[in-house]
Amino acid sequence: MRMGRTLLGAALAASLLLAVAAEDHVVGGSAWRIPTSPGLYRAWADNRTVYVGDNLVFRFETGFYDVVQVGRWEFEECAAADPYQLHRTGPAVIPLDHKGVRFYVCTVGNYCSLGVKIYVVVQPR
Repeated sequence: MRMGRTLLGAALAASLLLAVAAEDHVVGGSAWRIPTSPGLYRAWADNRTVYVGDNLVFRFETGFYDVVQVGRWEFEECAAADPYQLHRTGPAVIPLDHKGVRFYVCTVGNYCSLGVKIYVVVQPR
């Protein structure tokens, strides 16, 4: 009985630590919009470590931008023929629930070709 309580307590403590350690990453540092410099979103992503359990926060005005999770080819081509997720209401908070590379684009007008796209590498915790 005592061993069961100890294991339950350890599991609860570990899950609380994971929840506390989770971080919200505001994409671009402020807002999801046409960047002032071509490499803004790439530089932003390259300068941080994103972990499983964290959230990406895309701040944008509803109706003027969106955020769509796509595959690598779609990211490169600024297309969204077969999107994984579509968020049209801002701000969009996207939980990162597994490791790997995530690709996001804006499908409004030609915004993606103007630089409103990003990929992030999600690391295991």
